[in-house]
Amino acid sequence: MDTEREHDRWTATERECGYIRARLRLLTTAQGGRLTSICSGYRAHWAFPPDVDQERHDAPLTLEQARTLAPGEDAMVRLHPLVPDLWPQVAVGLRLSMLEGARVVGLADVMETVSPVP
Repeated sequence: MDTEREHDRWTATERECGYIRARLRLLTTAQGGRLTSICSGYRAHWAFPPDVDQERHDAPLTLEQARTLAPGEDAMVRLHPLVPDLWPQVAVGLRLSMLEGARVVGLADVMETVSPVP
């Protein structure tokens, strides 16, 4: 995957679609997380706290300042929901779980929601 191309692909949609800005911490491999790093364009499933929503939601992410994010590291990311109308209300302070299948591999704390610009 061409990381820069994927990054540009998703950031080009931000004005039209909006995004969710969050601080993501990948779990370490010992904590049950991934074995390898992720980069912009990585597409994960996101779980909300059960009292907010029971469904899983799909969104690629872009890394704001790093090229890659390794297990155990944290960084600011932007989530780009593929079908935003199906996502529940996202509020600052909400914690989302990043999933690979049923396994939690990261935790993201929402810092900001950026609405589309008409």
